[in-house]
Parts: sequence; structure tokens; C-alpha cells
Amino acid sequence: MRMKHLIFGTGALLAALGWCSVGSAQAEWVHEGQANEGKWTLGARTGFNIPTQSWAADTKTSVGPTPFNLQAMYGISKWIRFGFMMEWERRSIDNRNPNVDLGTLNTISLLPTMEFRPGHFSGVTPYLSTSIGVNVNSFSEDNNAVNVSPSNTFAYRLAGGLDFPLTQNLMLNTEAAWKRNRGGLELNNQDAGSVDASSISLLVGVRYTF
Repeated sequence: MRMKHLIFGTGALLAALGWCSVGSAQAEWVHEGQANEGKWTLGARTGFNIPTQSWAADTKTSVGPTPFNLQAMYGISKWIRFGFMMEWERRSIDNRNPNVDLGTLNTISLLPTMEFRPGHFSGVTPYLSTSIGVNVNSFSEDNNAVNVSPSNTFAYRLAGGLDFPLTQNLMLNTEAAWKRNRGGLELNNQDAGSVDASSISLLVGVRYTF
């Protein structure tokens, strides 16, 4: 139920941004590819990530920052871009009983990415993207008596966003994404079962096409 509420809220936020930017009920949808075939697009975003569940049993996972999300994309047709994404997420993990800080989970995701750009409303371009790759997970312990070692995991990312033109080549970008990050855990080099650091990210930044 919590995840449904987050997804609904994210969709409502993006819809509101798109409506305000178009600025008029008379703006019409133009079904024409906007992927800038033969051109490169570089992007840099930042934001925060919302856990979709607790990391493990008897733990509490906080909302954390996404310090950076970097992209390099190439238009392989007028509809599709293909490229690479690197994303860094941080979040703190607490023990519920007793209520103590365990430490901070860091995730670097390396993601080949495909983006579909079907058209535009006035100058506003929506898109969908999908990525697969690897999550490189590490943990910084607050309690040195326990060594926490999460495994690296398979990453799957599904996102939707909006590009708002600032100049001919520069765009303001907003994006909402869900990313899978599930794998194993070792405590003091002993198997401690599985953990789930999947999250919903809300990002804002800029993109430049050349």
C-alpha cells in the first residue's frame, strides 16, 4: 500500500509539472520522435530516494539523498536514445529494537539505458526509459563491532520524465524512477539472509544536446 501511494504521488507531481509548463488546455500532442537522431545528450541530476520497504527485518530505512545521477545518451533513431547512466544513492539504516543507528548504505548503480521519446506537448517532451546493470553496494558502520557486507546486485530501473526547454540545446529535466536492488547480506562474514534496498527516486537537473 505504501508503494502504491508513493507511485500515485509521483505521477501526480509529474503531471502537475507538465500541465503548468504547457500552460494551456489548447496545447496539442504532437506524435513525432524527439530523440535527436545522431546527436549526444549529456545530463546531470540530483534529488532524493524513497525506500519501498525496510532494508531487512527489524530495521528502519530513511529517505536519503541521491547526490548525483549522470547520463550520456545517443540518438540512434528519432524515437530512441541509447547510452549509459551512473547513479549514487545514500540512506541511513537503523535497528528498530533497540533503536540504534547501524550505519549508511551507499549504492553506485552502473546502467546501460534505453530511452523512448514519442512526441511533445508544445515544447515539453515526456519520455520513458528502462535500464539494466549492476548495483555496487557498500556499508559504513556506526558500530565497529559489527561488519556489515551487502552483496552487489542485479539492477533494473524503470523511469519516466519530462524535459522543459531553456534554450535550443539546454533542457530542465525532472524524472521519477523505480530501481530494483535486492541481494544477500553478511554480518561478520556470516550469511545473514537477504536484504532489499529497492527505491523510488525523484530527480531534477539539466540536459544538454549537441
